[in-house]
Amino acid sequence: MERALDDLTVLDISTTPAGAWCSRLLADFGADVLVAEPPGGSPLRQLEPLDSDGKSIPAEYWLANKRSRVIDRTTAEGRAELVDLARRAHVLVSSASPAELQTLGLHYEDIGSARLVMVHVTPYGVVGPLAGQPANDLSVAARSGWASINGFASREPLKPSGWQASYCGGVAAFIAVLAALHEREITGLGQEIDVSTLDAMLAAYAPAFLRAQYTDEPLMRKESGDLLAGPVPVKDGYFALTLSRAQFWRDAMNLLELPDLAEDPRWEASWYRQAHKDEYIERVTTQMAKWKKSDLFDELAARRVVAGPVLTMEELSENEHLAGRGFWQETPGGKVFPGAPAKLSETPWEIRKGAPGPGEDKSETRWPTLLGRSPAPKSGRVGPLEGIQGIVLTQAWAGTFCTELLGFLGADIVQVEVRKRFDSWRGEASRPMGEKLDAIPTAQHPWNTHFLYNSVNLNKRCVTLDLQEERGRDVFLDLVKHADVVAENFSPRVMGNLGIGHDVLRAINPGIILCSLSAYGHDGPWANVPGIGGTIEPSSGMSALLGYEDGPPMNSGQMYPDAVAGYYGAASILAALRYRDRTGRGQFVDLSMMEANLAHTGDAALEYLRNGTQRARMGNRHTTFAPHGIYRCAGDEQWIAIACETDEQWRALLTVAGGAIEGVDGWQAAAGRKSSESSLDAAISAWTAGQNRDVLVERLVTAGVIAAPVLDGLELADDVSARERGILVDIEHVEVGHMQQLASPFRFGGSDPVPIRPAPLHGEHSLEVFQQFLGMSEEEYAALVAAGITGMGPPDQVEEQAHA
Repeated sequence: MERALDDLTVLDISTTPAGAWCSRLLADFGADVLVAEPPGGSPLRQLEPLDSDGKSIPAEYWLANKRSRVIDRTTAEGRAELVDLARRAHVLVSSASPAELQTLGLHYEDIGSARLVMVHVTPYGVVGPLAGQPANDLSVAARSGWASINGFASREPLKPSGWQASYCGGVAAFIAVLAALHEREITGLGQEIDVSTLDAMLAAYAPAFLRAQYTDEPLMRKESGDLLAGPVPVKDGYFALTLSRAQFWRDAMNLLELPDLAEDPRWEASWYRQAHKDEYIERVTTQMAKWKKSDLFDELAARRVVAGPVLTMEELSENEHLAGRGFWQETPGGKVFPGAPAKLSETPWEIRKGAPGPGEDKSETRWPTLLGRSPAPKSGRVGPLEGIQGIVLTQAWAGTFCTELLGFLGADIVQVEVRKRFDSWRGEASRPMGEKLDAIPTAQHPWNTHFLYNSVNLNKRCVTLDLQEERGRDVFLDLVKHADVVAENFSPRVMGNLGIGHDVLRAINPGIILCSLSAYGHDGPWANVPGIGGTIEPSSGMSALLGYEDGPPMNSGQMYPDAVAGYYGAASILAALRYRDRTGRGQFVDLSMMEANLAHTGDAALEYLRNGTQRARMGNRHTTFAPHGIYRCAGDEQWIAIACETDEQWRALLTVAGGAIEGVDGWQAAAGRKSSESSLDAAISAWTAGQNRDVLVERLVTAGVIAAPVLDGLELADDVSARERGILVDIEHVEVGHMQQLASPFRFGGSDPVPIRPAPLHGEHSLEVFQQFLGMSEEEYAALVAAGITGMGPPDQVEEQAHA
């Protein structure tokens, strides 16, 4: 079986979940990954929960498909072995600080291999004001804005469940590595890459951040029982019903026997339903409570209404759709693992083996030494994907974020939209823009000024085409002849119905990579069931994991599964591109949002598969460490994240508190703290309640304690670290004017930064693109506009544009 990356060798010296996930993805797509562990094994092997053999379940998930060698980094012989392996590897994955790398002789310049791609995966990056500070997923959740929007308004902010920041950092690093390897095929040069889990989570937070800039109001936590915020109770569990489109609303209200809501035209506009939700939510949730979740899902799916039941890991392990798609995979040793985040037609992803024991690999590593012994200079290219052409049909968030990431890497992304129905993230033409935008003279069109669309479509050009008309379809197919990548996130039947399915595209461009991001994938019983992030979160098992210990399952504060699917869409496209670089062959990528998000919580799935237990909702707590929480400080909505992963950090916390934390007897050891965590949290909360948040963060961090402020979307606009690392940028939009936005999570040492451009106006680049690729004349373009096949804005503006 061919695999996309089976020509690659990878040395992983990282000791963090993010680094391990990056190299796990490289291994899953075929690379030979060797993990260099210290004597006694990687720190990852100490993380709970444990299986029946006393082995770490998270480590079993993150170390699968790899080889392990124990190398003592404290000895000269061990350090020499690491340097030798680094000089032979194509890729080096590190989570070490610059000082640690200096000691090991593993600074990029010291290794001296001009073809090596070295990626640093750290919480805050290796450069910037926060570099080197103690950090983990909790502090990243606090600083990234995510904690501020997760949870209930009446309670403390919540981090995303489990290891979400680490998974995002790992997949972002994987994307960056493959982009650098693509560039190496052109230039012959490797390079050094800096990826932080904080930047990866900030990139995923972009819609909420831009909302704050457009409205001067940060997105905040919702009240419990808000149907628009996530799952609500039904007869046998919980269920999410998002009702984004008018047809979804009408069909759902009729099913729930609320005909007055279905027939009143005022409720058809999503912005109106949001503004007047208190007038109907109680009635709707009362009717929903009469249903079993599977029956309600089946009835709504038959009507093609977007909805999702909250599923547990037990239910997912028995789910007929996942079974029908062959999601669960078994190793030759008989162990079952969660499967692929995406299916690649030519180079299937596979679990070849479970996690090795420490030092299990005793064989000689026969990696040839790479040619080139001098540090790699900058290539002079603008982004590692310079020269890659994308013609994409993506919309909303998952697909647009996927293709935006490619644009951040230097690809030319042309987004194809229609005029008869806007991308839902552009909003309705009748949508009020809001007080702040109304005061901006250039902000004229609601469809060009929505924070949702403008937050995830940076670095793109936009054309419009009516693909239901033969002339529009012909223009699209002519564009595809020039493309490397086509991406779309329609339901599986749509592309075929339009006459532009993969077989058609491949016939005119054999090297094309087509990535389809759909809710449930292209086969299986749920293939044609619609879904969005707000319904995939419950159906993928994520909602069952997110919430307070004593509370119900929750959705995140904005549709996080879309961002996850976007990351894996970009990752899969780049794996396919790597294979095409070697063979010239394109392929079809079938990404199921459900599966991508389940892979992203795979350690919790593996816990059920190994121990038969559903992981409980943990709030901000950790499976191993205590304290690990978010605590109120003095002032309104002032919160601090604090975690101690070692006894030394705990003692440092007590020193900073100066005796103000009461009841510390029995808490000196980690086991004692963990066993009385509620009392511990109460004591810390009593102390922090009178403290200035930012002053306390500085004192704790200086003492070596993991601590971070919980920032909201407005506070992030003043974040010095985000600005210095280049993810917070100034954007000048044609209609909106000057705004700050969150942009690229990637930092490359070998190519020039890709300039960040604003999201395009609707149809802004149609003539430009058609002239560039098709040689279309202005007269031909005017004829297409007059026919309603292309143009700017809704169809009622056709005549005006045709005669402009």
